[in-house]
Parts: sequence; C-alpha cells; structure tokens
Amino acid sequence: MAKRFRTLLIAVVVAVAFVSAMASGQQDTRARITAASSVLLGPPGPATTQATIVSALAELLDVVVSLSARLQHGLEIAQRIGVAKDLLQKTSLFNEKALQYLSLAHRLLTGGQKYERPKELDQFVTMDEAMEKGRGYGRRLVSDALTALAGGRASEAATLLLQLVLGVITPVSGAPADHSRPFSPCRERG
Repeated sequence: MAKRFRTLLIAVVVAVAFVSAMASGQQDTRARITAASSVLLGPPGPATTQATIVSALAELLDVVVSLSARLQHGLEIAQRIGVAKDLLQKTSLFNEKALQYLSLAHRLLTGGQKYERPKELDQFVTMDEAMEKGRGYGRRLVSDALTALAGGRASEAATLLLQLVLGVITPVSGAPADHSRPFSPCRERG
C-alpha cells in the first residue's frame, strides 16, 4: 500500500511539474509576443528604428516557428521563415523575397490559403488614418493570437502572428511610393 501511495504521489508531482512548466512556457511566449508587438503597434518615437522593428519582427517569427514546430509542415515553415528572417535582417525591412518566403510559410500554416491584406486597411484619406487603422488591426491580431495561445490553439496563434508580420511588410496598393506601408510603425530608414 505504501509503495502504491509513493507511486501515486510521484505521478502527481510529475503531473504538477509538467503543468507548471507548460504554463511557464506559455507565459514566456505571451511575454515575447507582447514585447515584440508593442514595438510594432505602439506609437512611433525616436527609439523606433528600422533595427528595433526588424528585431521585433524576428522575435515574432521565432515565436511562429516554435508554435508551428509540431505541425505537419513545421520544418518547412521553419525553413521558409528562417530565410525570410535572414533577408530582413541583412537587407531591408521591405525585402520582396522575404515577403515571398513568409507568404509560402503562411500557405503551409493555413492549408494553402494565400495571405491577403484586409481591404478595409487600403481605404484611408490620410497616412495617419492608415497607420491607426493598421495598428488597430494589428492589435486585434495580437489579442486573438494570445486568446488562441491560452486556448491551446498553437497553429491559430502562429497564423495570426505571421499575418501581423506580413501586414507590416506588405505594400499597400494605391499609396504613393514613399507611403506604401502605412501599417508599419516607421518608414524605411537607412
């Protein structure tokens, strides 16, 4: 009887430790998402440079890779995101090849769905209005991603975060060339 009790006690301790570790990992992921998205979706300021934005994008992409690691196409998603992240860090925040690789990763995550920027984000009068619409949309994506993460829907959270990154680096149709990315917290700087 004592041996059974010890075995049961050990099983309970291991289960509690596992649940605690999972919760801790989820909290760490939530903190990473919150910190990175605050750079992208907060008001631009002197500290908002291309380097800080690329760093925040890279952090979100790392989270997407970790959330999608156990999915059917997890390795392919990680490879495409890795190439895109490298291109963003070494060349430009708005590298077209990086956009293509991230779009491919999105298709793998969503079973073939093409990323499409919401049409309502392309309807604006001023660039300030466009930027605020983009930030509001981004905040909803982050909120939905955190909700999905809390609900154990890692694939959904990964998809939403990848859509946020794609929203930041995708050009807006109809905008002048120097204002083609109002979703982004800054214009491309040297």
